[in-house]
Amino acid sequence: MNFDILDLHEDIPGVFKARQSRSVKARDGFINAGIEALQTRRLDDLKIVELATVSGNSVGSFYTRFQDKDAYFRAVSAYASQGISREFEAAFTAAKLRQLGGGAGLDALVDLIGAIFASKFRGVLRETYLRIMDEDDPWAPFRTTAKQTLLTVHEGLSDAFPHYGPDETKVRLSFCFQLIVGVIQNDLINKNHVFTLEDGSVLTGLKETLRAYMGVPLTPQDTV
Repeated sequence: MNFDILDLHEDIPGVFKARQSRSVKARDGFINAGIEALQTRRLDDLKIVELATVSGNSVGSFYTRFQDKDAYFRAVSAYASQGISREFEAAFTAAKLRQLGGGAGLDALVDLIGAIFASKFRGVLRETYLRIMDEDDPWAPFRTTAKQTLLTVHEGLSDAFPHYGPDETKVRLSFCFQLIVGVIQNDLINKNHVFTLEDGSVLTGLKETLRAYMGVPLTPQDTV
């Protein structure tokens, strides 16, 4: 998936508005540097002087755009949230799910969530998730995207499992979504697993599990 950096379209506490193109370029440079660095480190380990050097800016330039490092992370997280939300809307629609049908629709959901968590925003997602109990709840925008995606799943696959009634189908699809997100979030913060997102094995396992749970045939790949 191609996640493009977007213009910030919201007021973020501690993030100063960037109006001139030079200021926007510097801001985006800092944010891109953070996205890359968070792939391997925690926010507390990032130094502002390092972010300035990598982005080709000065430390003073950082403080003309962000009040502090917490405000900076709010901006980084907002960029990630916007990019991910746009990809969900573009790549995952009820119409597409209806066209795919039950089993393939479940596979597509697994692949999409896997792609999100394996993207260049993986480090941002990890840092945000580990701060989920913070007072400002930085995970909230991602939770909103998840709720919208689940509504899309309900709409697109409501008739895909005729062996269940409408109410049971909705409940079971909700559990499928919960299972996917729970397993992949755990993979995000815990490396000690046999099935991982890194080698794709967790996606294969999830697809097989969800197909069995929803009573649809396994794919040829699942039976090998």
